[in-house]
Amino acid sequence: MLSILDMINHGLGYFNLNVKLKNRIYTAIGFVGQWYLIYVAVRLLHNGVWLRGVLYLLVFVLLLYFSVLNVLYYFTAKTTKFDISPKIEKLMGGPRKEDLKKDQATSAAPIIPANGLFTNDQILPANVAVNEHERANLKRVVKQLIDAQVLLDDYGALDERQIIRQNRETGEPVPALRPDQPIPYFELVPTGARLEIYIGLNQMERLAVGHITSVGLTEVTTARKNYQLYLANVFISGGPVKIAGRSDATLVSEEPYELNVKVAYKTKPTN
Repeated sequence: MLSILDMINHGLGYFNLNVKLKNRIYTAIGFVGQWYLIYVAVRLLHNGVWLRGVLYLLVFVLLLYFSVLNVLYYFTAKTTKFDISPKIEKLMGGPRKEDLKKDQATSAAPIIPANGLFTNDQILPANVAVNEHERANLKRVVKQLIDAQVLLDDYGALDERQIIRQNRETGEPVPALRPDQPIPYFELVPTGARLEIYIGLNQMERLAVGHITSVGLTEVTTARKNYQLYLANVFISGGPVKIAGRSDATLVSEEPYELNVKVAYKTKPTN
């Protein structure tokens, strides 16, 4: 029996299958194979070999537990509070979150904003107000950027089970939009007493999506008198988010899109 299962396992190596499908097949093969242990255990107990028979039964129970976890993971979007896999991974020296973040940071290509690079001492966060017209524009631009695959709204490539686990671990909803994705075009445009923020797929399709009310702790009118102001960075947050529901499924809610803006400044020359 085990030889047959081993042959099937090796045979799968000749096919170019995606990882999830392969794991589903391996789970099914393992689930069938482990029942052979019951047959062996019963035969041993029937022949009076109690110790080995009980050990085979314990191994069967352990393998059955992990098979059930694999079925939940690879065939459904459900999870269970009895999953000890993360604890085993930790005991076996699995990767910590800090290490994963460090690896991602070192392996990722540097992101250069559309408006160039500024040093930290040249940048301040800005407070942004968004009226009803600007909010409609923002929603329209975000949809356009998502349709063009400039913005990714795939919940960080997490599946339903991973979303549920992350939400339960952090207590925070999981947003569809990946954080800190660069916008292809943004511009700061003075319009009378206001500083309008325009963003878009390009300059030709830009739309006004908000206006700056203060730079750092300085009200925008005062900041404009004393400094030359430039947009350093514009990021979009909000939109659809998922949280864990009660029945091992996710619930989706819609949050308004928000602008996270940083402004570069330079003291105006005195005449």
